[in-house]
Amino acid sequence: MGSSRQKKSNERFEILKIVLVFIIITGLWIVFTDYMLFVIFENEETITRLQTIKGFLFIVVMAWLLYLFMQRNNFKRNQIEEMLRDSETRYRRIIKLSPEPITIHSDGILIYANDAALKVVGATKMEDVLGKPLFDFLHPDYHEMVTERIQSIIPTEERAEYIEQKIIRLDGEIIDVETSCICIDEYLGKPVIQNVIRDITERKRTEEMIRKSEKLSVVGQLAAGVAHEIRNPLTSLKGFLQLLNSKNLGYKNYFEIMQAEVERINFIVNEFMIVSNPQVVRSQEKKNVESIIQNIVMLLGAQANLMNVQIVTESESGLPLIKCDENQLKQVFINILKNALEAMSDGGIIRIQVKNIQPNELLIRFIDQGIGIPEDQLPKLGEPFHSTKETGTGLGLMVTNKIIEGHKGSITITSKVNQGTTVEIILPIE
Repeated sequence: MGSSRQKKSNERFEILKIVLVFIIITGLWIVFTDYMLFVIFENEETITRLQTIKGFLFIVVMAWLLYLFMQRNNFKRNQIEEMLRDSETRYRRIIKLSPEPITIHSDGILIYANDAALKVVGATKMEDVLGKPLFDFLHPDYHEMVTERIQSIIPTEERAEYIEQKIIRLDGEIIDVETSCICIDEYLGKPVIQNVIRDITERKRTEEMIRKSEKLSVVGQLAAGVAHEIRNPLTSLKGFLQLLNSKNLGYKNYFEIMQAEVERINFIVNEFMIVSNPQVVRSQEKKNVESIIQNIVMLLGAQANLMNVQIVTESESGLPLIKCDENQLKQVFINILKNALEAMSDGGIIRIQVKNIQPNELLIRFIDQGIGIPEDQLPKLGEPFHSTKETGTGLGLMVTNKIIEGHKGSITITSKVNQGTTVEIILPIE
């Protein structure tokens, strides 16, 4: 808008200069020529005739001067217009090739987006976004705020500060951005708004990783302290139980039960140690994953039958052995299957698929028909003390993640509410 007003002001100034020059020359011509006529000639008839000639001469001279003035003015205007066109071309090129995404919209409709902006929204050409409403690319949570923001900057012509928003790409992906905007001109009588966008998705992801790392560090220190405090008295209890059992006091069955429970507590303490030091992986041997899964299915088969859940295993023939800690993988599979069973209160089928997907990778997939997990909860899975269950602690999946990481593998969870959850584990074959 500022440039448009400046242009109109310059045009008015040029017209005013022409009028002033005309008035000054006319006044000087009349005064000077009349004075000379009356000084040189005394005959009134002669003076009258010469004044007529002087008038015609004045018209010719002024027409010639006006012609020269307009020619000069047109030449300057053409020069200015040429410079403006060149400047606009350079400006457009600078905007187009700018590494920062820039969009321009008027009355809520996109009228321009540079190459970087097209890349941010997942477009390949200008036609993919041109003429579309701005709010088609803005998350609904930010519509009201952005409307108020635009209305506030139009009268001020000042740049708005960067604020965080979420935009929706053409492929439906939602990304985090920072945007700043300013009213730069008018188009068909309506204000034109320029937006500068910064994609901060990677920065937000890094901040989230740091936050999780800090939380895991705190949990790890807590787990290490608890494990240390429990292990010391546990060793004493285990020793005294063995001593009492050796004296044949007639309570052998009780002692065996007590020893089994002490061993279970010791196993839990060891898992706390995994949380505190995820790099600790016990001795690994080459094992058959299919056999490990069959053992887990047998272990949880009774619970599955009570819940009217059928566990189906599908394995390729000739699967290679993998180097792993059998007990840790058992714990991983138990955690995943128990979560699946608890999510299937109405019964259904759990499928466990094992296949060789790469020359050196093995895929284990668990598919349930449970209640599913809301999409906004998926990124938080595996965080300590975050659980989708009312009585959950979140440590089970956290330990699962640490065990898989310790085996140089990866775990991926996808889910849809009321349709089920799929857990995919990829382990290397060494």
